[in-house]
Amino acid sequence: MVTNSANFAGGAVEALTAVLAEEQQHYQRLLDLARRQGRLMTGHDLEGLHDNTRQFNETLAAAQVVRSQREQLARDLMQDSGTTEAGSLSAWLYEQPAPLRHALQQPVQAVRRAAAELARTNEMNRRLANFCLDLVEEEAALLRRCLLSDPSGCYDREAQPTLNEQGGTLKRQA
Repeated sequence: MVTNSANFAGGAVEALTAVLAEEQQHYQRLLDLARRQGRLMTGHDLEGLHDNTRQFNETLAAAQVVRSQREQLARDLMQDSGTTEAGSLSAWLYEQPAPLRHALQQPVQAVRRAAAELARTNEMNRRLANFCLDLVEEEAALLRRCLLSDPSGCYDREAQPTLNEQGGTLKRQA
C-alpha cells in the first residue's frame, strides 16, 4: 500500500533513520574487530585475541539491542502505513513514495553492506581458525609419533634424537 510520509506521526521515519545509522556503526565496529581477529590469529597473539573477543562480544550485544529497536520501529512504521503483512523493510520501501524511499533507502543499504561484509569476514576467520586447529592437530600427531618412537624425547641442535640426562625435554623444536 502506498502512503504519504507526512502521515507518520512522531517522527517515525527520523527515528528509524537514526537507529539504522547506529546499527550501521555497530556493524562497522564489529567488522573492524573481525578483521583484527584475523590478523591476531595469523600472528598467534592469544592475549590480543582474548581482548578482541571481549570487545566483539560487547559490541555484538549492543548491536543486537539496536537491531531489535530497528525491527520494532520498522514494524510500527509498516503498520502505521496500513501494511498488514509482515515483510521486509526493503520490500515495503519499494512500494512507498519516492520521498520516503529516498529517506530510508541509503541507511538500509548501508546496514546491509556492513552486515554482508561482516558475514564474509567472519567466514574467512572461521576458515582460518579451522586451518590453525588442523595445524595444531597435525603438529600434535607428529610429536606423539616422535615420542612413541623415542620415549626419551631428546633432540640435539640438528633436531635429531639424542640421549642425555635431560630425558623427556626438547632441546630444539623440530
